[in-house]
Amino acid sequence: MARGDTWSRVECEAIVADYIDMLSRECRGEPFIKAEHLRVLQGKLNNRSEGAIEFKHGNISAILLEEGHVYIRGYRPAKNYQRMLRDVVIDRLVKEENNLIIQENKLNQERGMLFDGSSFEEVLVDPPETPPRKEIVSGPALGYTARPRRIDYAAREARNRQLGERGEKFVLEYEKFRLRHRGRDDLLSDVEWTSKEHGDGVGYDIRSFDGETDNELFIEVKTTNSGMYQPFLITQNEVDFSEKQESKYALYRLFSFSRDPRMFSLRGCIKQHVALAPQLYKASVQQ
Repeated sequence: MARGDTWSRVECEAIVADYIDMLSRECRGEPFIKAEHLRVLQGKLNNRSEGAIEFKHGNISAILLEEGHVYIRGYRPAKNYQRMLRDVVIDRLVKEENNLIIQENKLNQERGMLFDGSSFEEVLVDPPETPPRKEIVSGPALGYTARPRRIDYAAREARNRQLGERGEKFVLEYEKFRLRHRGRDDLLSDVEWTSKEHGDGVGYDIRSFDGETDNELFIEVKTTNSGMYQPFLITQNEVDFSEKQESKYALYRLFSFSRDPRMFSLRGCIKQHVALAPQLYKASVQQ
């Protein structure tokens, strides 16, 4: 059967149910074999090809991200999805969202092992070819939606100060490693955990240095225990700072932090890299 053939509701329900089951297992840290799930699914999906099933998995990832949830790492979000599939995902969330939120909270609270820096060379990866499409500034979503929106995963992560602090400490040590690797031991004592020393309102978290020159590098750290495409909160103050200090600014996105830390860097004004969706207005009663 060709990938372009329309999926039936029964097929959509089967793959969504299986995806949510795998996602819950991943949040709990329980092992599962994707290939085995795929093999079982093929018997329920009119002999759909592996490629068609994988693409549908990416569709489900995209819908879950839009609805404020996590997704299965390895199933890259794919936006061009069937309307019926979204309806099926929403129906499933209505039935199972409370349980899914419990599993996501477990993922959010994972501390992971203390990272000793022995594998810092493996941490930095290339940014996604297509950047995440739903970075949000702050606050709850505005506008019409088909059902009530709960506080989404990005907001829950942003309120997890322990996760944020551990991510910043990780980057602080990574920057010292990076400068040492460049032969710039003379700069190590001047690397500063700015948000710890001066508070969160400065507009960035870590002051480091370019390394090739003596120029400062202002780093904003965003940490998630989910995958590299997970949306994150960023304040207007942080966006404005990235614009003012464009030549000296970088956002470090630290992902899969609790289990297998990886990170990519976005240099320059953050508006060049992500889609920013304003989410909060200040309203005053007219006098």
